[in-house]
Amino acid sequence: MNFIRGTVMAIVLLLQPIVLLFKLLFGRRAQDAPQQLQAINHSAIVPATVVADSEDGIKNSNNISQQSDATGSASSPSAPPAGSNSGDDDSISLPLPFAEYEVFLSFRGPDTRHQFTDILYRFLVRLKIRTFRDDDELRTGEGIWPNLVKAIGQSKIHVPVMSETYAHSKWCLMELSEMAKRRKQEKGHIILPIFYMTNPRDVRHQTGPYQSAFQQHDKDFDSGTVQEWRAALNEIGALKGWHVKSKDEQGAVSECVSDVVWSHLSKNDNFSDTDELVGIDDSVEAVVEKLSLDVGGAAMVGLHGLGGIGKTTIARAVYNKISARFDRRSFLENIRETQQQKDGGISLQKKLISNSMRIDYVAPINSVEEGRRIIQDRVSQFKVLIILDDVDESFKFEEILGNSGNFACGSRFIITSRNMKLLSTFNESRCKLYEVREMGPQLSLQLFCKYAFKTDSPPQDFTTLSEKIVTTAAGLPLTLKVVGSLLFREEKSIWEDKLSMLEKAPQKEVKERLKISYDALEYETKQIFLDVACFFIGMEMKIASYYWRDCKFHPVNSINILLQRSMLKIGDDNEFQMHDQMRDMGRAIVCEENIEEPWMRSRVWDDKEGTELLLNKKNLPELRYFEAEFAEFSGDFNNLVPNLKWLRLHFHYNDGQEPTNFDMSNLVILDLKGSIFLTDDWGGWSQIKMAKKLKVLDLSHCTSLIKLPDFPKSGSLEMLNLSAEIRSFASFTSMELDIGNLWNLKVLNLKECALKRLRLPSSLTTLNISNCPYLEWIPTLENLNNLTELTITKCSKVLEVRGIQGLTSLQSLVIDDRDDLIHLCGLADLMRLKTFEIKESAPLSREALLLNDDSDDVFTPKIILYHIDELQGN
Repeated sequence: MNFIRGTVMAIVLLLQPIVLLFKLLFGRRAQDAPQQLQAINHSAIVPATVVADSEDGIKNSNNISQQSDATGSASSPSAPPAGSNSGDDDSISLPLPFAEYEVFLSFRGPDTRHQFTDILYRFLVRLKIRTFRDDDELRTGEGIWPNLVKAIGQSKIHVPVMSETYAHSKWCLMELSEMAKRRKQEKGHIILPIFYMTNPRDVRHQTGPYQSAFQQHDKDFDSGTVQEWRAALNEIGALKGWHVKSKDEQGAVSECVSDVVWSHLSKNDNFSDTDELVGIDDSVEAVVEKLSLDVGGAAMVGLHGLGGIGKTTIARAVYNKISARFDRRSFLENIRETQQQKDGGISLQKKLISNSMRIDYVAPINSVEEGRRIIQDRVSQFKVLIILDDVDESFKFEEILGNSGNFACGSRFIITSRNMKLLSTFNESRCKLYEVREMGPQLSLQLFCKYAFKTDSPPQDFTTLSEKIVTTAAGLPLTLKVVGSLLFREEKSIWEDKLSMLEKAPQKEVKERLKISYDALEYETKQIFLDVACFFIGMEMKIASYYWRDCKFHPVNSINILLQRSMLKIGDDNEFQMHDQMRDMGRAIVCEENIEEPWMRSRVWDDKEGTELLLNKKNLPELRYFEAEFAEFSGDFNNLVPNLKWLRLHFHYNDGQEPTNFDMSNLVILDLKGSIFLTDDWGGWSQIKMAKKLKVLDLSHCTSLIKLPDFPKSGSLEMLNLSAEIRSFASFTSMELDIGNLWNLKVLNLKECALKRLRLPSSLTTLNISNCPYLEWIPTLENLNNLTELTITKCSKVLEVRGIQGLTSLQSLVIDDRDDLIHLCGLADLMRLKTFEIKESAPLSREALLLNDDSDDVFTPKIILYHIDELQGN
């Protein structure tokens, strides 16, 4: 075997079993092609009237402005009004599963569903505000009332759209009454009323169309209920809100309301993990004071201290406290880790622009210089609050953001870092510093108890033990959380053993305290923890699980244990996340396996150590995981890596030399993503046919391929990724994808693939056919009984999709950008559908949206319609 050139990224060996990982710190794969920004059309913005009904009459204003609100409180849920004989068949169907909402939108369907309310809802969704859209015309029974009460209670903001027939609905009045109760009794609930084509005075005094509604209610309901409804209308009708007098004002009012809602929500923002918010009030006030919010110009404060000391927690709390005072804000987390990735600086710039502009900014940025210009042009004009979390020497402030002095007057920057000296170099040494110190004994005990007992203080029989354990933690929040989670619901004897271990470890050695959690794990869970700590951070959990299962491990159980003990986190994209201190502790455990001979360790991730291992062919027969980028290998690999399970190769050179006799008989995962010089005549294709255990094959962005290889004869393949960037190559344009014989295939990703036709196996559970402009035909889908997720977008030559009604297991359906009529007959049969999303669609037939109402078990899917040109039908 000859090591030609390049960079070996990772090696894993298993000895009894031992895993050896070797990973380089440079040469990352190219990022996926940016998607196009999705916009939502809305009506033209015109002036509207903000009103406040009072004893003196209506106060009008020609400008839309943010209005003051009142806070209220929750009350115990009340039952629907008794004694109804009105024959009102109003009912509601809630989206399932039930989620926490930020805004409760109450309206009368016939008046505003397809007009104002729909426009307002789109504005709220565009700002990523979780909105419960109640529609009185969709109700299916009074048994839903407790869930409505729950939705109202969860929502921070209530927006009743009081139209002409609003008061005719008992459900609308019940909801309004519940809103009024919560406003009175519990701080934090805000009501923003909208008077749509109706006079606010009629709402408050129940005159005009509201009078006729209550004449009927007086007959159908008891006097107490009716009086409660009248009181709610009188109270909420007197609040400041918006008066929509014509349809021309719908767009303007909707945008204004959504901005006001966003402003209110920004006061508490997205960071709601109150478990960590113990004993930080003084630190928060100190940082706010250093920010000098009442002083003009831009200012900067740097937080420094030991890893795990709580810098990020304090920064989040300050962000929550003051963010509403700024026009725009952005919290950029994990900067040090992001900077290590390819184009990490551009990724940070895109996130900053997205947060500041309140959109998903996915337009291409070709260089850091270009990104900096966009920030200076589009962001710096606003008064901004920017948090830069976990900064190290690789981050250059002016290179990424530009000169801080160019930002609008009043802008503020908060930076967290372990390096105090680094912070002092920012902003020409004008960065004010704040050191985050260890927690005191009492606050440490409170934080520890939140994790060990789920209370603020320990039970009497655990008080002494708790105090001793807190003392050994020396005020480090991370240690308090980890040890507390470890001892949750454990017997006192276990506590005593752990205390003894803590007392023996030097207090300055944080990793030794964290290692107590590791020592409590079973062997299998330890191995999975070390795998993640060394090289699987950022890896999708599902892919890594294939590897562990082939090692005879049980990943689901082990991962749950690690999550419960605060040793691991799962991100929004199901990727592994781990705190730096926990990661460093895990890697230190591996390093201590053999200080003098790194190749004898179970895992290696250093480039020099890994290269030496390869050149000297040490322990290669036990190799289980291998990753290399910007590297080439040649020579005879016969019997060198017979136990290889996971291979990640990224070909960036092509000098005609390649390895021979590469044994793939035990290979489970083959990742060739981004191998731009990988061609059809690569010698490895013949070996892949013999990979009888292969579960995952990633050929995405292999831009030199013209045809697909022969897949393993065993039919073991379960995940196949063929996504690619179309504009950079013409792969597969004359190809018909025939994978019907892959009878175990579950996940197929054809995003941006240039194929023309395809066959599909019936075993699929996830299918993504996105941005395939050459695709001419999709086979009928009725035989895909196991399919749960289906995405078909931007396939302009596909005229129709057949067989939707046969997808009885489908839970998520996404379509968009269709050039012709989309025939989706049979949605009514999709009993498990939870999400139906349509973006930038051509005309859509009404029949496609009909839901089955014959079954008591039917799900009402979440239906999202963006920029629909026309809704056709009778």
